[in-house]
Amino acid sequence: MSGMAKARTRPGAEAAIAVLRESGERVTAARRAVIEALEPHDHLTADEISVKAEAAAPGVHRTTVYRALSMLGEMGLIAHTHVAGSATIYHLTVDGAGHDHLDHAHVQCSTCGRLIDVDDALLAPIAAELEQSIDFHLDVHHAALLGTCRSCRDKA
Repeated sequence: MSGMAKARTRPGAEAAIAVLRESGERVTAARRAVIEALEPHDHLTADEISVKAEAAAPGVHRTTVYRALSMLGEMGLIAHTHVAGSATIYHLTVDGAGHDHLDHAHVQCSTCGRLIDVDDALLAPIAAELEQSIDFHLDVHHAALLGTCRSCRDKA
């Protein structure tokens, strides 16, 4: 790998790549390209990741990107969230500073589509109540909750 390519890599991507190596997994051009596509751009769809990966590593095919997303998800290096009216979005779960990016949930404006990260602690009381009342475990990271943002409410 050239020094120039290494200079582009960001801390979260380097942390994810280090985990791959420590786990005995190969760091292929496709896996590196997928990881690096996610570093500066949170909340990308698989198609957006595919375009960025192809630009970074010509010859990486969409199928390879999907396989890399699946494997990186199984390893816990990336997370996905289902978004209403849109494709599933992905983000890295590590930031290179030892912080876990799974400490947030997502809310989405059903009017404008804006996606907003929220501290998952905001949803903890609701999750606890669901668990206690109906024995239901809420996965706040898996899907975006729908509502209407202030801007859209003000316009209405």
